[in-house]
Amino acid sequence: MAKFGREFFVFSLLLVLTLALSFVFVSSAFGFEVTTTSEAVIYPNETAEYTFTVINPSSSDERIEPIFGLDSKWSFETDPLSYLSSFTVPAKSSLSFGVRISPISELISSGKYAISIPLRSETGEEETPDLYLYIRNPNALSDYLPSLNFLFDAQENVDPRQTQKVRLDIVNRNPLNITSLDVILESDLYNASQTTHVDPLGTTSVVFEIQYDPHQAPTNDTLELTVVVGEKVFTPIKKQIHILPYADIVEVQYPASSFFFKTTEKAEYTNNGNADTIKQFKYPVSWFSRYFAASDPSGEIVDDQGLYYYQADVLLPLGVPVVYTYSVNYRSILWAILLIGLIAWLYYKFRSPLTVRKEVMTLSVSKEGHMKLKILLHIKNRTLHLVDDVALEDRIPAVAEIDQRFEIGTVKPEKILKHEKAGTILQWHIPHLEAYEERIITYKVGSMYHIVGNFQLPGAVVNFKGRKQRPTKIVSNAVRVGKQMEDR
Repeated sequence: MAKFGREFFVFSLLLVLTLALSFVFVSSAFGFEVTTTSEAVIYPNETAEYTFTVINPSSSDERIEPIFGLDSKWSFETDPLSYLSSFTVPAKSSLSFGVRISPISELISSGKYAISIPLRSETGEEETPDLYLYIRNPNALSDYLPSLNFLFDAQENVDPRQTQKVRLDIVNRNPLNITSLDVILESDLYNASQTTHVDPLGTTSVVFEIQYDPHQAPTNDTLELTVVVGEKVFTPIKKQIHILPYADIVEVQYPASSFFFKTTEKAEYTNNGNADTIKQFKYPVSWFSRYFAASDPSGEIVDDQGLYYYQADVLLPLGVPVVYTYSVNYRSILWAILLIGLIAWLYYKFRSPLTVRKEVMTLSVSKEGHMKLKILLHIKNRTLHLVDDVALEDRIPAVAEIDQRFEIGTVKPEKILKHEKAGTILQWHIPHLEAYEERIITYKVGSMYHIVGNFQLPGAVVNFKGRKQRPTKIVSNAVRVGKQMEDR
């Protein structure tokens, strides 16, 4: 036993010295440089890991091909796996990747091995960093080292209302009887651990049943499983999961109401889920009723394959009751009819009882361009009431003069006033106009000059006593006379 202790001490001392004296090889060539970790110590059933860093100082990209060769002792693997054949280093940059080396047979002799992995560029330049791998003797220990395989199974999308099962299958790869094995589950939302055992070359399973908070908000979480056997801690296994959003909507319907051309439906909704959600309301409407549909919160009319619907997308916040009201209201039609009726009534009530309209007829046009016109003034009482003391005044521009030969049956003006600039002013007085009575007053005028363009006859003015004997004034339309009148 003492001899074994001395051998073990010597072995440990050599191992410590070897690790202390490990160094980093840096090889450089004309086109690129390679830096790598130089040495690793493993057991025959383990894998050695190295890190390669390739530096490209040139101004162009460099494509590098690793040459692993055919060695019956070793199995090679790169990380990323695609670098096993070749990879490209950008100009004036560096690139790092991992190389894993495993003994093909667990019966390999213990000791120190030198492994060469040349790196060759497209231009033929080659760098060969030397790697050193020390294989430990497993028989130097009193028992096998733990060698386990794991299979981690967990659902990626999780409903927090349901129990989440996380399963880890463990396979013992050697005859070691593992009597105590700790499995530790860690995440931001859940932590637990279990202890189990694995028979030699046997299998076992560990299942965690996770009960999340039913109101857990949607989020991403990372489950991390760590296996510990004695002092050996295996590399943690990680898996991303997503807590799904869900809506648990409680609905309270109120009785529908219909009153005075308005129908209303009302309901209250409470979202007891774990995230805000959108609830869609959709009501069929006719072509006519779509103009009178409304809701609170508001929506819009949509056309779905020729059918009309009133649709509203309502946000239901978490835990906040929302009252939704839908109504079809035809009262606006009634209000519009009443408003139109009121406007019509006000118009007929407050409009002028008299109307006056001026009309001009062209009687003749002489060769010299002188025109003879007939003026007609239409005065009408459009009410049921008598209108008294009607005074009519019309003005003829200075370019024309009145023909004082009035037609039989027409009312002659009481006054004819002439003004050098204002022209001729005609005044009539009508004592009263009966209900719906219409008077037509005519007179003739002739142009004093040759008319080249147009001139305008101003509107006739009517003064009378309106409601409550208030003086009221109305003006007829003006008439433009000239070439256009002649053409007509």
